[in-house]
Amino acid sequence: MATSTDKWLASVPELPALTGAHSTAERLLLLLHYGIDWESGWVASRRAVYWEHHLPDRVRLATYRCGADLDRWWGIVSEKLESRPNASQRLELSQLLREPPKPVLTIMRESTRALVLRTQIVATAYRESQTHTRRRRDNAGETSP
Repeated sequence: MATSTDKWLASVPELPALTGAHSTAERLLLLLHYGIDWESGWVASRRAVYWEHHLPDRVRLATYRCGADLDRWWGIVSEKLESRPNASQRLELSQLLREPPKPVLTIMRESTRALVLRTQIVATAYRESQTHTRRRRDNAGETSP
């Protein structure tokens, strides 16, 4: 069964797939991003600097404060960004948080910008694919009796 992050990543087939700890780090950032309340959370009013400052700064800072513990990293960063993944996303999250923490946290610390950029690319492509799908569905509805 495809996970939420599989679905999001599939929206950018030209983006080379990551493996191992790199994949875990990327998927955690995607779950973090998609768990944010974009309607009423504090991040919603600060979108202009989210990708450049809020997301990378909090991801990196949490890697220093978590004591090499992915559960603790998630607790810190998800609280700061008010990220609350839905039920199906929490299942995937619980699996990712069981991965060996040190390699994942090292990648998050040393490759923060690259991971954030990949997350932004995926989020933009997925949003565009959803908009395109909605328009196509709406247009099909207009021609139906």
